[in-house]
Amino acid sequence: MEHIRVSHLKTRVSLVVCVIDAMTSQTPLGNTTAVFLEGARSKAIHKSNGSYIFNDLPPGEYRILVSNEHYFHEQTLITIGTDNFIEVVQLKPLPSYPFSQSAGLIRAMLQDAAGAPVLHASLQAAILTEECARARVMADQLDKGAEEITLGAFTGVISAGDTYILRGRGAKAAEEQIQIAEVIEHQKRFRLKKKLTKAFARGSLLLPVQETRVTERGEAVIAFRGNRISAFQTELVITYGSNKQLKKEVLVAEGTTTNLGIIRLT
Repeated sequence: MEHIRVSHLKTRVSLVVCVIDAMTSQTPLGNTTAVFLEGARSKAIHKSNGSYIFNDLPPGEYRILVSNEHYFHEQTLITIGTDNFIEVVQLKPLPSYPFSQSAGLIRAMLQDAAGAPVLHASLQAAILTEECARARVMADQLDKGAEEITLGAFTGVISAGDTYILRGRGAKAAEEQIQIAEVIEHQKRFRLKKKLTKAFARGSLLLPVQETRVTERGEAVIAFRGNRISAFQTELVITYGSNKQLKKEVLVAEGTTTNLGIIRLT
């Protein structure tokens, strides 16, 4: 009689990559999402919730590469230690993305003085209208150096990877840009990617910020959705060249496209 030995192999989840659509905070469109980890021997295990799992990674530095036909390709460097690691990657929509009819869009073509496409430029649009605040600070005092933030009075979902302007109340109130690193407690507590450099009082506002970059044709689009009012003011910042910047205020209305045409960058 042949003896069969059964071995129970245990694996440790070293890295979980959660890929989400920056526009909807849901799983990306279609079925073309690919996640690659430079330096890893094994391929990712794709789960139905949109996450990708890499098992038993030795400690070290890795580069995550994510692609999908509807979005800009993303890459990020991470350092893996001995503990489990979760990395959230937000995919930014391409100009060809099928935006919903209710979205408010800013479109532009970026060219240099000779009329050629500007290839390396990033765009950021922050909502200035306070009625569009996504949430408010609930703690009596949010001290300088804080790494967690407790929020309330939500007007939408806040996800890991989101960027906001944190604005205090009053004429001389503090203001700084923050990014959500982790949702600690759903719709309540969040960990910040960087420590606060200023202090904020109860009632300070989180104003949404949308970011993107240009295509090889110099084309760019920024989209907003789910705001409390249908029309709102934004500040658009275009960064190009050797940290040159162009700033302009743009009125955005949900369900319409604000086309800025060709913007010459010199």
